[in-house]
Amino acid sequence: MQYLTAPNSDLESLRLQLAALVQHQLCFMNHVLFPNCVYITSLEHNNEVEEENFYLIYEIKKDRGGMPQANIHFLQIPLRFRGQGLGSKVYRLLEEVLRNHGCVSVVLEARVNSLNPRDNSVGFWGKQGFVPGVHYAFDDENFPMIKMLRQT
Repeated sequence: MQYLTAPNSDLESLRLQLAALVQHQLCFMNHVLFPNCVYITSLEHNNEVEEENFYLIYEIKKDRGGMPQANIHFLQIPLRFRGQGLGSKVYRLLEEVLRNHGCVSVVLEARVNSLNPRDNSVGFWGKQGFVPGVHYAFDDENFPMIKMLRQT
């Protein structure tokens, strides 16, 4: 992994706003598993309790119609902040940046854990306005979802 400077002022502003929300420093990274993605994570990584780290990993590509579409690969709010509305605040900040970059939609794969129904992110993403994608295999732990963005 390699630390990076902010690709642009919108993303630097986002990083600073997110850092204030999660109450610790964040940085941009370059990661071999997520090439060409915006990767924001905790500067002082907690290796003992992985769930205390912040992660936001996404990229902007073209959808089938050639329009800009964001793909959120991963969003993790530190464990101590969960259930306090922080995830929604983080997503709203991200959505504003995505709109500014011309995205017309956002896609992601919500997590489904059939063994532990409390360990699902489908409900969270539904509250953010996402709807189920076109297909879902019931033995799959990933649930495709999409949200169309209205340009303001």
